[in-house]
Amino acid sequence: MVQYKQQKRDPFAFSLIAQMVLDEALHNYYKEYYEREIDIALDTKDKERFMRLSAEYKAFLS
Repeated sequence: MVQYKQQKRDPFAFSLIAQMVLDEALHNYYKEYYEREIDIALDTKDKERFMRLSAEYKAFLS
């Protein structure tokens, strides 16, 4: 039987990891959202919407 040392659980580390996972999920969601909406604007030839979404997407990526 293998015995492992009891590791201390650091609430700060768990909180930091949870925040990183949430940030990554939100980043991926909004990236896909902007790409999808820009594609729709292109397909429908909606120049105003394309320009607005492109500017927002560029700011998002910065």
